[in-house]
Amino acid sequence: MPAADADAPARDDDAGFVVRTISRRPCVTCVATLLFAAIISAVGLVTGTLEVQTEGWETRGTPIANRQVPYSLYSESTFDDGTTNNAYLSEPNARRKLLSGTPDCGTGGQYDSESNSNMEDDNNFHLIFESTGGDLFTPEAFADMCKATESFMDHANGGGDGDDFGSLCERQSVCSSASDPPGTTSSDWSSGGTYKGTWQNWQIETSGSPSTYRRCSRAFSYPTYLYMNTAGASSCDDYLTNSALQTALTNLKTYLLACAPVKAADSEAACSGTSPVPWKSAALGEAFGLNGVTDLSLTRSIIPTTGNSDMIATWGLNTWEGGWTYSSSYFNVYYDTASSDVKDAYVDEQLFKDLALAVSAISIIIILMWVHMGSVLLTVGGIVQVLLAFPSAIFFTKTLCQLDFFPFLNFIGLFVIAGIGADDCFVMYDKFQQSKCRCVPGANATEVMKRAYWDSAWAMFLTSMTTAAAFYSNAIIPIAPIRVFAIFMGTMVIFDYLYDITIFAALLAWQHDVIVGYENTGKNTFGSWFLDFYGSIARFRANCKKGPPKTRDADDVIDSNRERRSVAEAMLADKVFPIIHTLRWFLVVALIGAFAGGMVGTLKLSTPRDSEVQLLPDDHMFTKFSFLRRSGFKSSTESQVWTKVLWGVTPSDNGDHFNPASRASIEWDTSFDLSPTANQNWLKTFCSDTKSNMANDNAAYCWFEYFETWLGSAGGPTECGGYKFIPVPQANFYSCVKYYADQNPSVQMMSRPLSNAFYTSNGQTRMKIMSVQFATNVLWTAPTEDLEKVWQTWENYFAAKMATAPAGLKNGFQTSDAWAWMDTVAQMRDGAYIAAGTTLAIAAVTTMISTQNVIITLYSLLCILTILVVTVAGVVSMGWNLGFLEGICLVILIGLSVDYVVHIGHAYAHAARHEGVSRRECARSALSVMGFPVLGAAFTTLCAALALLQAVIVFFTKFGTIVVLSAVFSSIVSVVLFIGLLAAAGPVNGMGDVTRLCGRKALSKSKSIAY
Repeated sequence: MPAADADAPARDDDAGFVVRTISRRPCVTCVATLLFAAIISAVGLVTGTLEVQTEGWETRGTPIANRQVPYSLYSESTFDDGTTNNAYLSEPNARRKLLSGTPDCGTGGQYDSESNSNMEDDNNFHLIFESTGGDLFTPEAFADMCKATESFMDHANGGGDGDDFGSLCERQSVCSSASDPPGTTSSDWSSGGTYKGTWQNWQIETSGSPSTYRRCSRAFSYPTYLYMNTAGASSCDDYLTNSALQTALTNLKTYLLACAPVKAADSEAACSGTSPVPWKSAALGEAFGLNGVTDLSLTRSIIPTTGNSDMIATWGLNTWEGGWTYSSSYFNVYYDTASSDVKDAYVDEQLFKDLALAVSAISIIIILMWVHMGSVLLTVGGIVQVLLAFPSAIFFTKTLCQLDFFPFLNFIGLFVIAGIGADDCFVMYDKFQQSKCRCVPGANATEVMKRAYWDSAWAMFLTSMTTAAAFYSNAIIPIAPIRVFAIFMGTMVIFDYLYDITIFAALLAWQHDVIVGYENTGKNTFGSWFLDFYGSIARFRANCKKGPPKTRDADDVIDSNRERRSVAEAMLADKVFPIIHTLRWFLVVALIGAFAGGMVGTLKLSTPRDSEVQLLPDDHMFTKFSFLRRSGFKSSTESQVWTKVLWGVTPSDNGDHFNPASRASIEWDTSFDLSPTANQNWLKTFCSDTKSNMANDNAAYCWFEYFETWLGSAGGPTECGGYKFIPVPQANFYSCVKYYADQNPSVQMMSRPLSNAFYTSNGQTRMKIMSVQFATNVLWTAPTEDLEKVWQTWENYFAAKMATAPAGLKNGFQTSDAWAWMDTVAQMRDGAYIAAGTTLAIAAVTTMISTQNVIITLYSLLCILTILVVTVAGVVSMGWNLGFLEGICLVILIGLSVDYVVHIGHAYAHAARHEGVSRRECARSALSVMGFPVLGAAFTTLCAALALLQAVIVFFTKFGTIVVLSAVFSSIVSVVLFIGLLAAAGPVNGMGDVTRLCGRKALSKSKSIAY
């Protein structure tokens, strides 16, 4: 009996339950799926919040991160274990005072010394002055910095009393005056009792004779305080004319230069000589006075404020958006609060604006989907399936997985899934149209879907599972935003796939049967233009010709001469493929060269040298402020690395590692005991040996050494049993140290007064925590590899020391903000590499399952790797490094790089399973069948990503860049280079076919290699 013709009418009774259900009952299928999606979406949205969160960019749960937890908790001013915080708050001297005194309303008195008790407050404004090339210790520069500070304090964002800086500033004590304060006139006072026009922002407290007034506290800075403390000087301009002030400026610089090396060796040491303005490390650049550097290139003004951080941030943001600046030829000025409240407010505001760009990018995808399919129904259905995947993923992560944290990255997932969803829709649609061309004219949806559904569903299953696995694999990175984003994105990909093979497939089937009616009658209706725009145009043109409209019955015999390919198939097979085939060997060389060149560029990818997750461009004012504040000053926490040794706590993090808002609690090490005399001697030796043998320039802070010095000078206090040296008798030790701490409140340990480290149990004083610290020879800005080497050196040293420690001190360990930062970067780096390797392994498995051919699988991996390395090399050439946001972008890149190659490989493998076919025929078939869906998806994604390049938030621009490069390189590699490789050396006649090698499957003898 002769074999059935490939184009013979198909019977739909053997189509299978799923195909029959979707094609015969599309409305039921669609409504049931929509109802399911709506229910779980509603549950997800009701049970979880969608607050945009940008924090959490540090590792949790790793050994190094766990060490930093107790140190960070204890050193925070908000920490309260029942005694520590209360002790801190009740100790008035715990907060340093720069100067003291009460302001006077008199002409000279208003410049007297004043109290700045909250100078260290995080809500204070900081103005950072960065030299444009010269020394800032000049009269001209000091005059300009002084005026810039007063200009900022004089700024008003509106006309009301609440819009000027006076509504935020910390005010000085009440002063009295029989007349208006100096520099003011009665006509300038507002009805609200405040005076505008000067930095003082005077405010009337009580009216009378005399009246009482309060003004804003002066900003702390060397320019403002020096003229205040110089006789005869009363304004910033006096730096240019007052010789006494100029002499004072010279003397101040001399004093600070001499003091710098002393403070570098011991931050608590006293400098020789006197100065009208005290040493302030927060106002001096890191390099000033060290290694022959005599020019001051960085300084700042600290402006005290009161009020809540939101109000202060709003005023600062309005000031920024209002365009306040100060132009000087000597410096650039940057400003924000110490805790970057203004930047955070700006980022939150800009984040929503940039998310609007992402939404507009989705709009571009919608338009291009309609252009590709010509159907409003399918376009709406496609975008609905994408949008439903978002709340469905919320249901999975928040309701099922109980992940409360929702990083802002999840919102960009909408754009990612829109591109992936469009790709899936194109695959399903184009496979359906190709099958329709090979069926009897007028064939119903069941007949067409019998050919197209399972093949397209299988192809999408492979790519969807690979893409989802690419995202899920990044959940190994112990950084909360990345973990949650990886799980959320992987889940969205799965839901999108499920909705595509149900909702979209059902709409496609329903639309097909409706369109068949239009095709049989040759007439258009209003609805036909919505469902089949391009077909409606063809029918309109045909009806415009003379003669009756052409109709056909469903039982028409197949015209053996009719075109059985879509227009796109014919163009790619007849026009494009011959060119690729002619250049196939050149393209093979180009593919190998691209891979080699990309590898060279990828190997240059470095880790970041800045601990902040940069959300704004490098040249943005807030970015520069943040970097200089954290790493530019002598007080900066991210300049030279100091390692701390802790006792009394265990390195653990018992909070929720998936939620940055879930804080850990300190777990105390009750075995810690410093009181035995052997322990005191060991600690004394440990401090001395480490300072001499390990610390950079012998720089260390070991409070125990100051305690011993005090013992001798105090003459053997009674609390110490009369001892003047270490060791103190064990029975007296804790009482002695506590007495020392109470008598010397300025002595700090872990950013707190030493007295906070004690507690009373059963009437006995004990010490609960202890720390000493040492300077290392590495900077925060060093490459991660250098930080890791230094950390390992110190780790080995401390391990050896702890092995010799007596009982009570054996559980000490080192930690540092820098080591935690190093760990975060290393985890990001290693996690990205592991995720990439895992994804490639999964891609290899899915490609092998899809093609069942070893050779095609190897070729596919080569192409996927080429896409990855060429894209990474491209961003490396743009100056990128493997930071947090870049790591997220590479996570997405891995997921996007797989799909197109797998589609092409699957199509080639299908054609190669036919007996007697050539490489040329198989490659030609793969290009014609999958080329247009791949190019359509790539073009759609590319056009949408271009909109993101206009964003301000760095993540969006970098994400857009990655997507653009990925779309370009993926389409070129898969449609051109991969096809060229297959045309030149693709397997045929069972070569490399695993099933044939195992003798379980024979080649098809069908003459048609079509689907």
